[in-house]
Amino acid sequence: MLEEKVAIFVHIPKTAGSTLRRILKKQYDPSEICFANKEEMKEKLTNFSKEELEKLKCINGHICFGIHEYLSNRPYVYYTMLRDPVEQVISEYYYILRKPNNMAHNKVKNMSFEEFIYSDEFKGHTSNRQTCFISGEPKKDLSKAKENLMKHFSIVGITEMFEESVFLINQELGWKNFSLKKNINVTKNRPTRDDIPEHVIETLKKNNELDIELYHFGKELLEKKIQNLSSKSRKEMNHFVKQQRIKNRKFKN
Repeated sequence: MLEEKVAIFVHIPKTAGSTLRRILKKQYDPSEICFANKEEMKEKLTNFSKEELEKLKCINGHICFGIHEYLSNRPYVYYTMLRDPVEQVISEYYYILRKPNNMAHNKVKNMSFEEFIYSDEFKGHTSNRQTCFISGEPKKDLSKAKENLMKHFSIVGITEMFEESVFLINQELGWKNFSLKKNINVTKNRPTRDDIPEHVIETLKKNNELDIELYHFGKELLEKKIQNLSSKSRKEMNHFVKQQRIKNRKFKN
């Protein structure tokens, strides 16, 4: 049964994960959910008692695929959001600039965006980052990432289709008192893609060829989910999307 599985949300930076995290906090008791990142998550799960693991219903954080190995054979299901890779990197840079407490801020604040994407030090932020998270492999294995999406991810959300993505997750997990409010982690006054020189955009595309292919693959999976909805669910989704886009400006950061 789906309700018996631990819902694992892989939060890739700058893909609308902060909004999703806020929703999750309202759906689970604190004892049922674990928020942490990477090594901290592994340590937490390793030190959980048998009772704590049995209560666990949800995991969320900047974690890569594979964290289920620390669940002591609990059944699990993965969810994530993918974003247009060019937009994701642009958003990452300007997010770091406006966050003095970010670990990379002191170095990035003295870099232009072009210097940032050419920097070897920040290649982990600017080159096929989404493939790394989904594959769970340091070598950024696209085939493995696609295989994981197919086999282990129940719903692959798309940031540019955020309302549709959240509707499907909500429908599957049966969230109660569900509401979607305007994102609080929006990068304000961020230049648009059109403001960035074309040669820089082309460099970004080249550096993120794996992510671009993974993004389109994930989008196809989401679109198939939508196509397979019943006529009733499709109407409910369209109504939800319309109402949310009237209430809040379309997600952009």
